[in-house]
Amino acid sequence: MKNIIDQLGEIDRIIKENEAIARKLKAELIARGVGKYEGEQYYAEVQHYDRTTINPILVREFGDEELIRNVTQVKAIDAVVVKSL
Repeated sequence: MKNIIDQLGEIDRIIKENEAIARKLKAELIARGVGKYEGEQYYAEVQHYDRTTINPILVREFGDEELIRNVTQVKAIDAVVVKSL
């Protein structure tokens, strides 16, 4: 039986491969345009919408320290990074 690190590394590799395949398939669907597409077991819906975001670089450039303090959120993150030897 593989040790926990090698097990995690193998799962991580498989996930990354599958995510790359999913990105390619999604890009192909997006190229087909907005709409609903049906397979034999699943359907996919291509949507288009605008997302509004705030540019953090401009906030830092034009905002004062108090504004930056008021709009900044700090979250503690625990992460595991897996890399092959």
